[in-house]
Amino acid sequence: MTFHWANIPFQWTSYSLRYHNDMLWYIWSLIQMFPIFLVAFYQLYKHFTIPNYYQYINKHSFDQKIVHYFAVPIPIYYFIDLAISIFEGSLFEPCRFCLWYHHVISIIVVTAIILRKEYEWQDTMIMATHTLLMKYPFIFVLNIIYVALSIKGKMDQQVLGFIIALIYDCTNALPFLY
Repeated sequence: MTFHWANIPFQWTSYSLRYHNDMLWYIWSLIQMFPIFLVAFYQLYKHFTIPNYYQYINKHSFDQKIVHYFAVPIPIYYFIDLAISIFEGSLFEPCRFCLWYHHVISIIVVTAIILRKEYEWQDTMIMATHTLLMKYPFIFVLNIIYVALSIKGKMDQQVLGFIIALIYDCTNALPFLY
């Protein structure tokens, strides 16, 4: 498999694996962007119009199945990305370390949410926002949210993430795409 704009053939090297893993993740993010935003706003609407909405979430409803379908590959991508970072030795580079931290936490949290099979509007909105971050990685405010503010309740880590993002010009842009 070769993507035309980078022309990197598939090989068992960290360079090729990172490119193809990131490219598949980017394409997956674009595919899910519109349906996930629709479901997120639908769930938000239900949250505001149905009293005690959380007690009435049906695990087998159409919106839950859509979110589940798009959520299952998330921990798989994060695990592969972490393995590639370890293999190529880039794990402790400043920008890559922020992503590593985010991915480890996300693997644990997202896997628990997937096993629960019950997606609240907040979970779906986070997924939807993540697709937006993949599409528009150079919007500075989105990068600050992505790197620093996703660690809520940890002011020292937020400040550290913000400083790292500013000093090293970290973005969530996938390599080879921009």
